[in-house]
Amino acid sequence: MPILLEIDRSRWEIGAYRLLTNQFLKESGFPPSTISARPFWGFTAMHRWQVLHRARWKLYLGFGASYQTQADLLDATRWNFAYLLALRYSPDKHFFLEFSARHSSNAWIKLPNRGQDLLLMSIGFH
Repeated sequence: MPILLEIDRSRWEIGAYRLLTNQFLKESGFPPSTISARPFWGFTAMHRWQVLHRARWKLYLGFGASYQTQADLLDATRWNFAYLLALRYSPDKHFFLEFSARHSSNAWIKLPNRGQDLLLMSIGFH
């Protein structure tokens, strides 16, 4: 479950999340039961740009950094780059729903660099 805090009208985001279950690597050359990542804590900080605003809809792009409490078969480093594409719907000025696709990886600084992808649906209050 992620907890995200947006600052300065959603221009900045800081967050913490916990992945609760083992992740398994489904790649040729590895047995199907290979654990690629054990449960860990992750933290992100990123700058967000609003690139579209139509009535109740907004589109954001984000770039920043992430940290995870362990290196694993997905990322060989604890510090990674983080990216985001988010679509937000605000039915009124106090509530919003946001659907986001997020990716973090170490940008080939150290192998392996499979990265992690997350799809999130967030509910927020202003």
